[in-house]
Amino acid sequence: MVRTLFITKEKPYPPAGGVELRNWQNINIMMQYGSVGVFSICQWSASSQVPAGIDFWYPYTLAKSVSSWENWKRRAWLLRPNAHPDVDRLYQQAAAKKLEKVLAEFQPDLTIVEEIWLYRYLKIIKRQKCRIIFDEHNIEADLFEQKHGALKMRLPRLKSIELDFIRKADQTWVCSEEDVALVKTLYGRQFQPQAIPNGIDVASYDCVRLEQCNPPEGFGEKQHNLIYMGTFSYPPNKVAAKLLIEEIYPRLRKSNPNCRLLLVGRSPTKSMLQAAELEPGIIVTGSVPDIRPYLAAASVMVVPLQQGGGTRLKLLEAFASGCPAVSTTKGAEGLNVTDGEHLLIRDEIEAITEAVEQLWSKNALVEKLTAAAYELVKAEYSWEAVSKRVDQALQQLL
Repeated sequence: MVRTLFITKEKPYPPAGGVELRNWQNINIMMQYGSVGVFSICQWSASSQVPAGIDFWYPYTLAKSVSSWENWKRRAWLLRPNAHPDVDRLYQQAAAKKLEKVLAEFQPDLTIVEEIWLYRYLKIIKRQKCRIIFDEHNIEADLFEQKHGALKMRLPRLKSIELDFIRKADQTWVCSEEDVALVKTLYGRQFQPQAIPNGIDVASYDCVRLEQCNPPEGFGEKQHNLIYMGTFSYPPNKVAAKLLIEEIYPRLRKSNPNCRLLLVGRSPTKSMLQAAELEPGIIVTGSVPDIRPYLAAASVMVVPLQQGGGTRLKLLEAFASGCPAVSTTKGAEGLNVTDGEHLLIRDEIEAITEAVEQLWSKNALVEKLTAAAYELVKAEYSWEAVSKRVDQALQQLL
């Protein structure tokens, strides 16, 4: 039996986005091996409701302000080795002391730490006699460079922190074989990360696929409804939403006046909310308790991502729900998918809109794509499939 403590930023349940979905997947898988505890470092007040099966659940809410000494250290991050503003933002001494107490009381055999932003807590975890897994949802240095280039000192610092975390952890998990190769390219072929795919509880989407899930009230016919899901404080999702609102949706609406665009997820931007006020066909939901009714209301998932890391859980949710998908190459990156077999992959705006029109007019194509995509998500991206990859990784580690 293995006692596992997850250390996450924000609580992983209920899962409200891709970060939480990956954490919740891994938590459920590790429950098969023994007791699981979760210590979450939250930036806003979090519910203390304990999900079934969790032996220890502690969402710690960070204080809104820090001491003058800690504030000075944050301002002087360039003078400190392996310091970074986004890493400092999630560290407080009171949280570190609480984590130290939790580690002493829970006595984990294994600690799984989510992403590099919790790096400053690593020295506390290292004091315990437990193995450490560093779970990289994205290769952050690569993602930062996609968005900002080599911006002043932040990119070298991110690389330094990421490399140090990989070195000090006993094992590193990434989302795909592409990310394994990327780690080796950036940091050296001596590192051997484990590819633990993002996966979903496929059976929980059966109600959508079998048309037993009702769309939200007032959504009516779904024939020409597009959907895009995400946390819109995440810059790549902001860019994708902007493309949908300004480029893709207007083109489709010209030939399909009843077309609607559903932008579903927390932290919508001001421009998204303004667009929804001006155009009744654009629906911006904010955070929703259950994504499945919105998937039931959609006829096509469109993923026009230009940047990103890891793999896209939104595509896996579409596959499990029987919703056909159109994605850019970047949006489908890291998934074992083939254009024309599981989805349509298009990179130019005009080609994306043509692909959507194609799906709206060719039922046989939709049936072919959704059938193959469903078989793929069951075989490679279900929790059962991911469990086998986790088991292999743990055998190497333990």
